[in-house]
Amino acid sequence: AKEMGLVPSGLADLIITGDPAFAIEHLYDDAHKGRVLVTFRHPVDRLVSKFYYLQTADWERAYNPHWKKLSVLDFAERNNENNLYVKKLVGKENNEEVTAEDLKMAMKTLKERCVVGLTNYMEESIHRFNVVMDIDESDVENKKCMDQFFGGHVEKRNSNTHPIEIKGSPGWDALAKRNELDIRLYNYVKKLFKEQKEIVDLYAESMAVE
Repeated sequence: AKEMGLVPSGLADLIITGDPAFAIEHLYDDAHKGRVLVTFRHPVDRLVSKFYYLQTADWERAYNPHWKKLSVLDFAERNNENNLYVKKLVGKENNEEVTAEDLKMAMKTLKERCVVGLTNYMEESIHRFNVVMDIDESDVENKKCMDQFFGGHVEKRNSNTHPIEIKGSPGWDALAKRNELDIRLYNYVKKLFKEQKEIVDLYAESMAVE
């Protein structure tokens, strides 16, 4: 994408990536800037959901029916994935360790470059993303899209129903211990989400005046 000049070409309005650090470093520059929109879920909830999802999702490359025989605690003790959020934001591989300095760098990146969203406030998060992308939610087609996903009595999509792991249970605690830096980052994201509301609201008001 970099060699082909994707960003300078102006052909892409939106780039979706699982490696934000790489995209920020290699695709954008001072002459071609972008806004990073990123949504977060509590790290333990994400891993518990992944555990149950990949037991049945036979279309996924990481499909693992053997996990059906495991408890969440077993999964926590055998799964090597940890602190994925911090690693993605600082550009480290999954098998690398992260430190408190990496956490600080991840927080700095979020504060300076990102509009953050939370999965448990998804409608508000998408609304903010629409604002910063100058998407007019009063437009008929755009309103229809929002109603399709957030209107009354809408069936939940792209979700996997599974048992809830209670905070304080052995499984939850084991996953939390292995993902301590991600949890600290997530708590920072919640704070940032509150702080950004005023900024996004002011931006929306300024756009309405224009």
